[in-house]
Amino acid sequence: MAQSFITKILRRSGNRQRVYLEVRPDGIAWAESGGAAGFSDCSPAKRESVLGTLCNERSWVGADTTLILPLEQYQVFQLERPEGIDESELGDALKWKLKDFLDFNPSDAVSDVFPFPEDASRGRGNLENVVAARKSLVSELMALVEDCGLTLASIDIAELALRNLVPRIDPDRRGAALVHMRERFGQMIVCKDETLYLSRRLDVTSDDLRDASSQENAVQSLALEMQRSLDYYESQLGQVPPTVIRLVARDNVLPLSSMLASYVAGSVETLDWAPFGLDEPLDSRCLVAWGASLTLGGKGDEPIQQVNLYTDELRPRREKLQAGMALSVLVLALVVVVVAAGVVRYQESRLEAEAMALQQQNEQLQRSVEQLTSDVEALQPDPEVEAALERVTATLARRQRLLERVENLIATETTGFSSPLSALARQVPDGLWLTHIRLDASNGAIGLAGKAQSGRLVPVYLEQLGDEPAFTGKTFGSFRLDREEDGRWIEFRVATDADGEGAR
Repeated sequence: MAQSFITKILRRSGNRQRVYLEVRPDGIAWAESGGAAGFSDCSPAKRESVLGTLCNERSWVGADTTLILPLEQYQVFQLERPEGIDESELGDALKWKLKDFLDFNPSDAVSDVFPFPEDASRGRGNLENVVAARKSLVSELMALVEDCGLTLASIDIAELALRNLVPRIDPDRRGAALVHMRERFGQMIVCKDETLYLSRRLDVTSDDLRDASSQENAVQSLALEMQRSLDYYESQLGQVPPTVIRLVARDNVLPLSSMLASYVAGSVETLDWAPFGLDEPLDSRCLVAWGASLTLGGKGDEPIQQVNLYTDELRPRREKLQAGMALSVLVLALVVVVVAAGVVRYQESRLEAEAMALQQQNEQLQRSVEQLTSDVEALQPDPEVEAALERVTATLARRQRLLERVENLIATETTGFSSPLSALARQVPDGLWLTHIRLDASNGAIGLAGKAQSGRLVPVYLEQLGDEPAFTGKTFGSFRLDREEDGRWIEFRVATDADGEGAR
């Protein structure tokens, strides 16, 4: 609903250009009313994604759109017009005459008519061209357009879109023939002025024309179909055939016009794009969509031959309400409005009461806050409490400094005393023992004091300590030996620092 509403607003703004689309099996050909055109390759499964991207990139959302059905998606028949039938009923009347020509049920067909040239009937009565397409196919294309945010305005056919090119290549209005070659077939139209006289499918593929083994037969077959069309235009329709056939093909490298010239009575020329205001050839894949965007009638007159398969049966239906039903709906709407107004009034009174209660609570809380604030301001600090707090703060500061010193001491003590003490214990010889040990972790100084039965045991002990890893690199700079008064023991003191006194 929202997207549909926005689409209508955009369409009414008048700022949207018209878009023309030909949805083909190999992609989507598009054109704009401003003259731009292009082709996007895609498989049928990716059509919606590709078209949606185009709508966003080129700001098409909400634009009026014309769908052009390719030649293989519809059929055209010449049927005699019934007598006494109004124009508004002509399409339905001729639709049921198609039952002998269609390979599907006419009820599954969507159709429209456009007049057959009167000067070409040749005594066959008043003829009408009847266009028929499967409703299911058309509905699928409609859904694609609408799902991408476009507004479908009309559904045209390929030969009438190509017909729009003729006035620019036939300024004298004597008649012109145009051949449009596609990948899997070609299409030839013959027009005079703005009237389509003949349209024929040419069953020759581009692959056959490019393949050297089949090229000659393909060119001959194509030329034969073109010549037969011109002969039919002259003998059956009673018209003077054009002397030049304009050719539009995607493969410009292939000299198709010169290859066909030797098999066709008239001349074959590649379409000149200068009359259309183009400096270079248009991509032939978007020729049909681009042709549909060209206007006919120099004074704004609508062309006589035109179709629109977007018929009333395909458009969204709007049911008309009867007078009684409309009145009932109006009364029901009024009742709903009155009930809604009562509900709103009741809810409004309830909300007012709740707002009043909340206001009173807020005022009470405000008074409580003011009382507490005055009570806090009246309180004075106790001097004894402040003095005690200062003492506790000083004690905490001293303990913090002591803790920092201990942490520094631990951090600088990298090896500890266990290794030196173990080495001292392992190397003590018999007849010698230690009485004092000094280990300084801050500078690595060592001091030893002890007694020995013989003075030679002390050097032996110090030499053995030098072999221990804990004492590697240690040098004893202070050394003293003393004998006791009774002469039984020798006292010794050694230290690594020269000025030290060993262990005391």
